[in-house]
Amino acid sequence: MDNCFKKTGRKLLLSLATLCAAVSADAAVVEHIGDRYIINVSEMNLNGEETLMDVLMMCPEVITLDAKTPLTESLYGQYAVRIDNIGLGIDTETYLKNTRAREIDKIKICQNPGVMKGCGGLKQVIDIYLRKGENGTSGRVAVSGDSYGGGSTYVSALHQQDNLRLFGIAEGNLQRSKDDNGITNHGSHEGVKLNMVWDVTSKDNVELDLSQYYARNRASGEAGAYDRGTHLEFVYLRTLSEAGSYGLVQGGGDYYTQTGVGVHNRSTYPFILFEFAYPIINHNLWVTTGIETGYTGETDAVADYTNRSRYEDGYIQLDWNIGKWGFMVGDRFRVINFWQNELKLGNEYEHTTSNHAYTVSAYHRFDEGNTLQGTFARRYYNAEFSDFVTDGQYYNPALQQMVAGKVYTPDYDKHIAYISELKYTYSKPDFVLGALVKNIRQDLSEGHDNTLCVGTTAFWHKGVLRVNAGFNYFWQKTTYSADNKKYNNFVNFKLAPQVSLDNGWRFTSTLLYNSRKAYESEFYTPANFYADVAVSKSIGKNWLLEGKYHDIAGQHTGNRAATVGVTYYWGK
Repeated sequence: MDNCFKKTGRKLLLSLATLCAAVSADAAVVEHIGDRYIINVSEMNLNGEETLMDVLMMCPEVITLDAKTPLTESLYGQYAVRIDNIGLGIDTETYLKNTRAREIDKIKICQNPGVMKGCGGLKQVIDIYLRKGENGTSGRVAVSGDSYGGGSTYVSALHQQDNLRLFGIAEGNLQRSKDDNGITNHGSHEGVKLNMVWDVTSKDNVELDLSQYYARNRASGEAGAYDRGTHLEFVYLRTLSEAGSYGLVQGGGDYYTQTGVGVHNRSTYPFILFEFAYPIINHNLWVTTGIETGYTGETDAVADYTNRSRYEDGYIQLDWNIGKWGFMVGDRFRVINFWQNELKLGNEYEHTTSNHAYTVSAYHRFDEGNTLQGTFARRYYNAEFSDFVTDGQYYNPALQQMVAGKVYTPDYDKHIAYISELKYTYSKPDFVLGALVKNIRQDLSEGHDNTLCVGTTAFWHKGVLRVNAGFNYFWQKTTYSADNKKYNNFVNFKLAPQVSLDNGWRFTSTLLYNSRKAYESEFYTPANFYADVAVSKSIGKNWLLEGKYHDIAGQHTGNRAATVGVTYYWGK
């Protein structure tokens, strides 16, 4: 369940950019600002046909294990994907596959968004900023199908004027796959997204976003389950000075319905926030302050219970630049009122708790594109609403206790994570090297989990050849009690070469290997091994033909398929 509250901060990015006075007119490929880093896609030496996932593979973090979707397990980091800081709202795989590098201005990766973006658990944020193009209307229609019975359709349209941008997407995705037991799984997803950004005046900006999706999943011989969701969000931004100070009002809500075999859940998330950012003393020191409040409701007809919670947040963040040094410190204080009505047991209770999430970060820019950054963060969870994952499973202590016939009292002191990270980046248009050391200590209801990651990645371009490669090593210890501990260590490897020829041909391949075994089982589980090969051909400016043979290797042999697709671009 996405408990990552919708924080825009568009002007914050611009304001923080003013702190980096030493940055030249041509920005570095990778820049570090505060506790996050930015990939300036427009500064990379790309041919433009690379997909959004191709660019994300540059990150030293383990972004994906299947080259299709970002990871969802907390061990690697859950990712929320956004367009211009507003939730995607449609099928992530379809969007990543159909978005090209030439459409993207920059990508902001926020690893510890507990303060400014108010994300719970270990969720992280990938913000996609679209490139500003010429005035006019453009779009595309993309259709693909595979030999295993799946297929997708993607239609997008973009209208741009000097002070107005209208953006719309409609997508449909049908997939078939087999699990380890040979059972065929059927999944479908349809979604629509409409977005408007309007500069009412030179100082006033309004953004509206509406998205709706419908997803259905079932295994052969079963009735299946569906999810349906609607999201509405609005943003009003007022620029207060030429330096970039601003006032922000943002609000919205979600309506979510899930139906399975006898299950019917509904949740609503109305929220509103007010935020101000302004310099103090001089333009090298900025403060951002805000307040945010929202409501969450959940009903489960099987367990026969209802959960309701209201959160009230206050946050402040300081960003300070001193020459080649940058410092950031921020804190979010949250008060949560939680109500639970256990209809089966006839129990009702109310509980109020509070906690802090804070982040401290510092970076040193040796020269343009050569940066060392260190971050320490404290995060907490809204565990009553399955806000984090352990052992690959969503953890909901409230539901577990109710099934056992017990009353659950939230204890947020047991739902804390401490994250320490040291990251180095060297970036040029033809070469990007990233390395990190990261440790996560995650408290569980009983005991704690400690994960250490050492990783590196490199992107290299020479002539028609582009190569993306990376390696990560994980060491994990889960302590349930003094005499009950589990240890695990594994590696992740990625290799993605590309060859782009002048006549519109492009050949690519992806190899992803993860040696992790089933953590909760003593029996051997085959490692995850994903591989694909693909070829594409541009025909003029309007047509693109693609073919891919995916899931070549690995234990899931029933997912191997050949996919062919065609995309038609229209307008400018």
